[in-house]
Order: sequence, then structure tokens, then C-alpha cells
Amino acid sequence: MAKKTLLNFEFLSLCVITFLALCNVAAFYNFHLYLQHLGFLGKQAGFLIGLYSLTAMALYLFASKHITINNSITCVFSGIVLVVCCGLAYLFVENFWLLGLVRIANGAGVFLVMASTMVMLIAIIPPQRTGMAFSLYSVAMLLPYSIMPAVSEMIRPYVDKPTFVYLGTSLLLLPAIKIMSNIRTRIKTQLPDPDAGTDKEESPASLDSGARRRNLMRKPVISILIVNAVYFTIFSALFYLFEGFAVQRGIQNAGLFFSAQMGVMITIRFIGGRIFDTVSKLILVIIAFLVTGAGFGLLLLIRDPAWILPIAAVFGVGMGLCVPPLNSLMYLVSQPKYRGYNANMMMLSIHFGSFVGPFAGSWIIDAGGYDSFLVCAIFITMGAAGLFLLLNPEKHVQPISVVL
Repeated sequence: MAKKTLLNFEFLSLCVITFLALCNVAAFYNFHLYLQHLGFLGKQAGFLIGLYSLTAMALYLFASKHITINNSITCVFSGIVLVVCCGLAYLFVENFWLLGLVRIANGAGVFLVMASTMVMLIAIIPPQRTGMAFSLYSVAMLLPYSIMPAVSEMIRPYVDKPTFVYLGTSLLLLPAIKIMSNIRTRIKTQLPDPDAGTDKEESPASLDSGARRRNLMRKPVISILIVNAVYFTIFSALFYLFEGFAVQRGIQNAGLFFSAQMGVMITIRFIGGRIFDTVSKLILVIIAFLVTGAGFGLLLLIRDPAWILPIAAVFGVGMGLCVPPLNSLMYLVSQPKYRGYNANMMMLSIHFGSFVGPFAGSWIIDAGGYDSFLVCAIFITMGAAGLFLLLNPEKHVQPISVVL
């Protein structure tokens, strides 16, 4: 059998679409301060930020099972239309409830793009290359969070308000329509079945809710979902609330913190691709949480802004090690017919964390300040490391014979 390579047109195209979609998400890193500028309380701003993820979470739970390779182009087109309309709406809408509706539509639009992309990604990944595949794919997911904060700060003097950046990133998605049309056709010709290569009658969409629930309640599956949700709770809280922390501590150019952090994360995932396939995934995840906890501890102690970029590098190491082994583990512990469904449940857990992070973080900051937020983050990361060690989903992985 010919050895499959990841560096093909289909895989790289899916990475490009993911990058473009998440540029629109990462552009909102200053949305918390913008909403406060409009006169909303910190708690209201945190809710509006999280409402996007709450919407996507509900859709991943109830709608992702219906997305297939066959309907992916329709889903992507519909999603892009929604995202572009929302980009225009941000220019004019300043009412709390109307902004809530825009955030709901924005979450639905990005869901349609990302869920369709994930269905096709799962269809083309060789089982023996999951660690490297998710490592490279996660680079596409990280790049927007590295680029957009710095770009937004560079553009800020030239635009009246950040909503113009939100619109600009939504327009970047338009080329994805043509890209998705091309790769959908190419992937379908390579599969024995148009619905991701599985018997249609055994696909998650055709199974009853009890079967899907039993799949999700399997110990290795639910444990990975919980830890993934914790990771993104911490990640999103840091991303959306850091600028306020930086203003309080007198730190200039807060966007550079994320450029440095993401730069380290991307480097780890480019250079360490094979590590994620060879080193124990349990150990990698535990190290990731412990180092991330240390990063929050350093933020708590920092008084000299000169240390902010080294601390960003610490976060880059910690957070850079976590996502590829978690996604790879989910692929490996999942029954083949549930791999696409469970991959979208991982996306659901991401959006759950992205809702809880800024929402709960805003409440903690309002109640006790940024120091209380950082202390809570330390305890959560350490608790996640202990929980993952206790549950150890890696012992449920079945060996895969590598075909060269």
C-alpha cells in the first residue's frame, strides 16, 4: 500500500479554511474592552463574548451529526454568508439584545464552516499519522491568535473602531467557498462511500440518541472531552481578558504577548510533530497543564512589564503541548464510525470552554480583581493535570499497525 502523506492539496486546503475562519474569531480579542466602551458592565460583556461559543456549542451537540461530505459545500456557503452579514452588523449594532442576536448568528456561521472542515479532515487522516496530523492542523488554528491581536493594534490608529477589523476578517472567508468545492470533489473520489467512508446505516446521524450517548459516556471519550474543555476555558479566558490585565499592570502592546505565545506554540508543533506520535500522550498533557499553571503563577507575581514576553513563552510551551495529544487520543480511542462525530464533540468542548472562560472570568474579576482570576486559573490547571492522570484515557488506546 502506498504511504499516505499529509502534505497534499486536500489537507493543506482544510488548514487554510480553518485559518481564515479563526481569523474572524481571533479578531475579537479586544471585544471585551470595546463592549465596556459602549457602556456594558464587565459581566454583560463577558456574556456577549461567550454567547458566540454557547451557540456553536449547542449546534455541535445537536446539528454536527447531520453534516457530511455531501452537504459540506452548502454548509460552508451558508456559514460564510452568516459571518459576512454579522461583520456588517457589528458596524451599526450597539444595543445589548441586538448584539446578542449578532453573536448567535456569528457562532452559527463559524460552526457551519468549521464542522464541515472537520468532517473532511477526519476522512483523509491516516490512522498512524494522527499525532502529526493534528499537530499541523492545530498550527492553522493557532496562527490567527498569533497574528490578529498584533494586526488589530497596528490598524487601530487608522480605524474609528475595531468593528471594521471584524468586518475585514469576515470577508477573508469568501475564497473558502471555491476551495471547499474543489477539495470536496477530490475527497469523495478517494473514498468508497461519500459519507466519510463508512456505511451510511452505521453513521452517527443514523444511530439513535442512546447509541450516541453511550459513545460519549465511554470513560476515555468523556475524560478527554472534559480535559479539553478545561484547557480551552483557560485559553479563552486568558485571550479575551488579558488586555484588561495589561492595562491595569501598565503593560504596553498587549498583542505582542499573544504573538510570542503563539509563536512558541507553533514552533513546538512544527518541530515536535513526531513527538506527538512517539511520546506518551498522557505525559504530554500533564506537563502542558503544569507548565501552564506555572505561567499563571508568574503573571500573578509579575511587577516588571519587561518579563511579559518570557512569561508568554512559558504559556507557549504549556499550551503548545496540550491540543495535539488530546485530539490524537480522541481519534485513537473512538470507534471508527464515531471518529468524525467525536471530533466535532471536541469542537463542542472547545466552545464550551470558550463560553465559560470569558464569562466566568469576568465574574471573578468583577468580584475579586485580576489576582483572584489568576489564582483560580492556577488551581484549575493543577486540578486538570491530576484528573487526567487519574482517568488516564491512554490505556484504552488500541495498537495500530503502521503500513509503510
